[in-house]
Amino acid sequence: MKKFSILMLSFLAIAAVISCDDTDSEEFSLDTNSSGEIVLSPQTNTFEVTETNGPDLAERFSWNRITFETPVQIDYQLEMDLESGDFSAPAVLGANNSTNTAVTYNALNDAALGLGAEPGTASNFKLRVKATTASTAVNPVFSNEITAIITPFEAYPFKPLYFVGAATEPGWNNGDGNGETNPALYVDINDVNKHYYTGYFNADDFKLLSNLGMWQPQYGERNGAVGVNDGAGNDPNSFSAPTAGYYDFNIDVTGVTNTSEGSSSFSMVANTTAATAPAYTSMAIIGAATPNGWNDPDTDLTQSTFDPHQWVGRDMVLIAGEMKIRADNDWTDSWGDNTSAYAGQGNNNNDPNITVKAGTYDIFFNDLDGSFLLIPQE
Repeated sequence: MKKFSILMLSFLAIAAVISCDDTDSEEFSLDTNSSGEIVLSPQTNTFEVTETNGPDLAERFSWNRITFETPVQIDYQLEMDLESGDFSAPAVLGANNSTNTAVTYNALNDAALGLGAEPGTASNFKLRVKATTASTAVNPVFSNEITAIITPFEAYPFKPLYFVGAATEPGWNNGDGNGETNPALYVDINDVNKHYYTGYFNADDFKLLSNLGMWQPQYGERNGAVGVNDGAGNDPNSFSAPTAGYYDFNIDVTGVTNTSEGSSSFSMVANTTAATAPAYTSMAIIGAATPNGWNDPDTDLTQSTFDPHQWVGRDMVLIAGEMKIRADNDWTDSWGDNTSAYAGQGNNNNDPNITVKAGTYDIFFNDLDGSFLLIPQE
């Protein structure tokens, strides 16, 4: 009888354990059905990103919360894609477990550019909210899609410097009296502090300006390196060309302030081959980005009367696309470089096309070394 009682108690204990397991399984199973739908607002939005409004709040997007029968944390993600996209690779504007997210103009700008939008051109996008849980058994829930028209902005990556002084074409005109037509130095696309120029100089002095029409900031020589007066200091000394002729001028303005030359440097070296370089009758841009596409006539640049190897096009309107620079309306001599949309150096040897962004530019070109520079004009 005692053995039977012990055996019965064992069966009862096992049954109790099985019963508890079944109960726990039912209690913690996750209901994968949500209640309600996510509604994202506002429905229509238009944003223009500028040079100054980037940190500002563009919009606070909001949506309603959904629930599951079993309490569980729900994470919301605000996604953005091109109007023609399928959200397979969206830009994420915000992620949290709240029912709203604040989005700045900078965030919209980064997302729009990352999705391939052109700076300065209004593009159509769509936004939605994606709701997820930590459980893979629960399918994501998506909100309605809303539309947004965004005009992104891309800051110009370089800080141009311009010549002024008797050794150079404009003389001591800072741009205020010549329509701001002072020639620009070319830029090192790998280091925004480095500038260079190969060309003709009179035997005289010159300085560099960063804002045409103004005398400061003004760059010159100081203590054997580069000095600057940004408007709150003293003017530096002039650079000089010892004799008239062609020179390679290089300057690095790294770390230059009113009170320090930083790690700056400059050099002025006579160029022994430029004086005998071939002279061209005309120079022009041609390509899909230019007014006449790849067809004639080319869009001509203007030759300098001071140095026949320097060319410029003022207020040239380009669309997004490709172009090249070529001489004498022929393909015998042509230049291109696809490293940057704004600057480069061609080799006149089956160069790649220049890929440009839509805008209005001053275009500088030097046929001595194939350097070109596009500076946006407002």
